[in-house]
Amino acid sequence: MFYWIYDYASWKIGVLFALVFVGATWAATLVLRRFLHPWFHRDRRANEMVGFVLSAYSVFYGILVGLIAVAAYQNFGTVSDIVSKEASSLGALYRDLAGYPQPIRGRLQSDLRDYTRYEIERDWPQQQRGVIPA
Repeated sequence: MFYWIYDYASWKIGVLFALVFVGATWAATLVLRRFLHPWFHRDRRANEMVGFVLSAYSVFYGILVGLIAVAAYQNFGTVSDIVSKEASSLGALYRDLAGYPQPIRGRLQSDLRDYTRYEIERDWPQQQRGVIPA
């Protein structure tokens, strides 16, 4: 449903999301200020309460961003390991096929090259767009 998002560069999507969320925040601030400002400023210590709440949200937001960054790095490392293992398996299988007699060796090595080309040219671009190939 949202596969169109993978057709754009990451920096463009980041700028779009930042503009949308900052714009929504500004709009909400301007609209809600008229209604909430008198309600919060009945008490003289309202600014202290707002400060405590904002600092708590900031701490939780920082922890959340840190955990997301760690999870993204771990996913990248896991995928990198999987790709390295598959590449080394393909290389080892190609070398193992050298021990077979010629008519079958050539056909199997050709099939292995075709599989590798298919993975690189067809499956990887699909995965880049977020589609899991069958």
